[in-house]
Amino acid sequence: MPRTEADNKSAKQARAAHARAVRAANKEKREKLKAARIALMARARSAKKDQK
Repeated sequence: MPRTEADNKSAKQARAAHARAVRAANKEKREKLKAARIALMARARSAKKDQK
């Protein structure tokens, strides 16, 4: 079944929209992980101070 120009265009738009959504989700995930890592480091640092 040959695709029409309109089909190609809408498929391309759908792919682009999905790629944008994935990138946004990945960015959020990265930021969450980074925040968790920073919090963990801060906790570890304060625990170290308490030991002295």
